[in-house]
Amino acid sequence: MAINLKEALHLLEGYEWVSLRFITANIEKGTGGEVIETPKTRICRHRPAEQQLQKIITEAIATHESNGGKPPNHNLHFTRNIEFPNKQIRKIHPVLITHINQIELL
Repeated sequence: MAINLKEALHLLEGYEWVSLRFITANIEKGTGGEVIETPKTRICRHRPAEQQLQKIITEAIATHESNGGKPPNHNLHFTRNIEFPNKQIRKIHPVLITHINQIELL
């Protein structure tokens, strides 16, 4: 059984914990191609207010220093931030997801 990308995004954006297998890619640095398998991850959002505020402050400072204050452009670049149980955040490209909950993507 396999699912398409639209169904995979629906599962991922449901804010439930899922397992993912995806391929890394960074065009700017010319790196990637590594297969990453995560047993438990979810879309990054809905943080408690205190954590959210700290995250916003940290990101605002980093964004301002790195690219002149531009906000992330997830829709334009078709990326999503995922969160691990230890609260680590990683940006992925959904088109590079190969499996979600051990189900292959077409």
